[in-house]
Amino acid sequence: MKTTNETVQSMQHLDSLKAVKVAMDMNKAQDKTIDMLVNLVGTMDKNMKLLATKVLELEKKIEGLEGYANREI
Repeated sequence: MKTTNETVQSMQHLDSLKAVKVAMDMNKAQDKTIDMLVNLVGTMDKNMKLLATKVLELEKKIEGLEGYANREI
């Protein structure tokens, strides 16, 4: 089975080589886009975890204040 490099090296027709170059350029652009999406999802995940932590902290504070307000004098 030929490797990709061997296949490209065996090509003789100029249009075939141009098509390979276009495909490789498109692949490079897709790699950049995928990297950006992975980073974006990672940032969103981090922000969601931070938000969940803050909500829990606020819920605990509210419970404490409700308990203080409802205590018997």
